[in-house]
Amino acid sequence: MSENLNQRWAATLIGALVGGGVKHAVIAPGSRSTPLALAIADRPDVKCWSVIDERSAAFFALGLSKSTGTPAAVVCTSGSAGAHFLPAIMEADQGGTPLVILTADRPWELHGFGAPQTIPQVGMFGRYVRGAEALPAPDDEGLTHLAAVTSRLVHLACSTRGAVHFNVPFREPLAPIEGSPALVLNPVSTSFAKVAATPELTVVNAAIAGAQRGLIVCGPRERNDDFGTWVHELGTRLGFPVVAEAASNARFGFPGAITVLDTLLRNPKFAASMKPDVVLRFGGGLTAKAPQAWLDTCGARIFQFTDDGAQFDPQHRVEQVIHFSPSPLGAKASGPMEQRGNEGGDEGKTWHQSWKKSQDAVMGALSRVPKEITEPLIAREFIAALPPHTSVFLSSSMPIRDVDAFSTSPHPLRVFTNRGVNGIDGITSTALGVAAGTARPTALLIGDVATLHDLSGLLIARRHHLNLTVVVVNNDGGGIFHFLPIAGRTPHFEELFGTPHGVDLTHVAALANATLHRPTDLTRFGRTVTRCLEGGLHLIEVCTQRNENVDAHRALFAKLAEVAS
Repeated sequence: MSENLNQRWAATLIGALVGGGVKHAVIAPGSRSTPLALAIADRPDVKCWSVIDERSAAFFALGLSKSTGTPAAVVCTSGSAGAHFLPAIMEADQGGTPLVILTADRPWELHGFGAPQTIPQVGMFGRYVRGAEALPAPDDEGLTHLAAVTSRLVHLACSTRGAVHFNVPFREPLAPIEGSPALVLNPVSTSFAKVAATPELTVVNAAIAGAQRGLIVCGPRERNDDFGTWVHELGTRLGFPVVAEAASNARFGFPGAITVLDTLLRNPKFAASMKPDVVLRFGGGLTAKAPQAWLDTCGARIFQFTDDGAQFDPQHRVEQVIHFSPSPLGAKASGPMEQRGNEGGDEGKTWHQSWKKSQDAVMGALSRVPKEITEPLIAREFIAALPPHTSVFLSSSMPIRDVDAFSTSPHPLRVFTNRGVNGIDGITSTALGVAAGTARPTALLIGDVATLHDLSGLLIARRHHLNLTVVVVNNDGGGIFHFLPIAGRTPHFEELFGTPHGVDLTHVAALANATLHRPTDLTRFGRTVTRCLEGGLHLIEVCTQRNENVDAHRALFAKLAEVAS
């Protein structure tokens, strides 16, 4: 093998990734990945992040990809290291986030005969990646082909919105030859044309034109574009109310959004009398079960608009799926969804006004609820305390549900979640990736179990001096399980589902060199959140009682649903 062949090979691969749009690379330490790590570190046009734990590294890269809109790369050594990438890859697959996975490997002659740290790595991520390349060991004759293959695969990650996997074997010597200069290649890019989808929209336009009770429903959507403005202007033109989930990026800063659908549907009269005849769906699957069930059974013609072809229609009620991007249509575009004139006539105006009246009634009742430390009101106060343009990360489980059900804000906020597979693993690491990628004040709302699940993520903040405000709702266990039927059906509930841990977050804060805050009322809590966003790593612990949480939710929902008309 010629001197520094590994370095030339790695530099060519990384150069092609940069040409494809990669600007951040996260490296978990290891030996076999040395050429890749050094090729990244030698590039001034790539931000290099070192993270000691592979699982946290992959979720941190996921957060970088989410927040920057460009694919981040994550690198590990051979053996079991790559297996820790799988949860983040699954989230990228289901959440539509581009990600580049680089697993270093031993060459083929070391496999199958007991060499250490060798496992079959080719195909290890299965269907959860959009594409994979099992690269050969470095070869001088293959450098041009390597650049082309790499460019093709990183383009696939961007165009199909998911992860791609490079398995990259290296023979020793892994370290550069002493005294040889660092090798940095210019970005290598292969051009790929992306054909824009031009679906036939005659059917949906006809349905919109004839609709008397149209509704726009927006699920989770993270892309940093003008979707929120676009969809609300569309709703105004059509006379369709816009239901916007907390994670849709069409709620906060948009005073006309319908934010309390889950509450409204708990009023049987409202649910029965306000069924739409046409529904336009945007974004991902809905967080709460009741709204999705209501849409599935309301009898409306449902049209789903998707950025990347992903469908969210488990009951197969969608009539047509339309590939969509708000940018080329423009806020005032006609054609795909033409202006109907006069907001759908008198009946359309009455329909729209009825939704607004019910929304205002619920929000008024919510504003009059006494400010006590309950999980619904913690979520509400959390959002209310955030300044304009804060990046917000909402953990799965109860935090996103509570924010979705009870929160609003006049300020524009950019919201992120891991709602692809709805897991609670890697939440802190992903939020830190968002903080690093946006370079804006970032706040995370998370439960105690999810916090403990990702303690190593806090070490990322400590090592890289990242700013993050982490609000931990601590009910000493798995609070969401109390909402499930199993809570009243087994004497083993507390041991197997409640899982109290008794961890004092003082020690967690010390581990991460974070400042710990324990506000004792909601007013102090809101002020603490606002102050902590000025910089630094902060843990804000708010304690609640699991055994009282279900009753608090039910009582609040019942009170609010009473005023819905």
